[in-house]
Amino acid sequence: MSQTSTTLFLVRHGQTHWNVERRLQGHLNSPLTETGKRQALAAGEALKERPITAAFTSPSGRAMETAKGIIGSRNIPLAPVEGLREIGLGPLEGLPIEEAEKRHPKACRDFWQAPHHFSLSGAERFSQVQGRVVNAITALLNTHPGETLLVVSHAIAIKTALAFYLKKELSDLDDIRLPENGRILTLTADDRGLTLLNPESCLIAHGV
Repeated sequence: MSQTSTTLFLVRHGQTHWNVERRLQGHLNSPLTETGKRQALAAGEALKERPITAAFTSPSGRAMETAKGIIGSRNIPLAPVEGLREIGLGPLEGLPIEEAEKRHPKACRDFWQAPHHFSLSGAERFSQVQGRVVNAITALLNTHPGETLLVVSHAIAIKTALAFYLKKELSDLDDIRLPENGRILTLTADDRGLTLLNPESCLIAHGV
């Protein structure tokens, strides 16, 4: 007998001041801009008729702020989940991208072009991020069967999870679009596994 399906709305946090300034954030935090706050409210409006029973978010302030904006006045419990945090970038955090590239050229080149090779003292590897994010999502699905959940996380955290669900190697991470701020992705899970709705919207058509 098939179990009742579980729905998960996976959302990237709204735009932050460091997004605008092109600074690397990682585990450090930057608050939402006015645009970011509007993105959270827009996501909340899009989901207002959905029967969300619980919400989970990265502990980072920008994700918490986004989740609260989405929930608004609805009586939905919200809890931080460490596994949903963004990739830890160690010495790169808080730096403008141009400065980071000057200080750590190989690491930054790998970060953008060869994520499976990215390695820097004090920073997480992409495989580590993927493992903890997928584990966190799996735990939520297992403990909330048949429910509709809101999950707020970050660009690289979400992108590596999508690679896992789309059966893409981390070396092919460039095939997956970086989720826009405030973007809602919908996943469903039942005893047959997890399905990403409209997966084609997450993929980049190279060479077209």
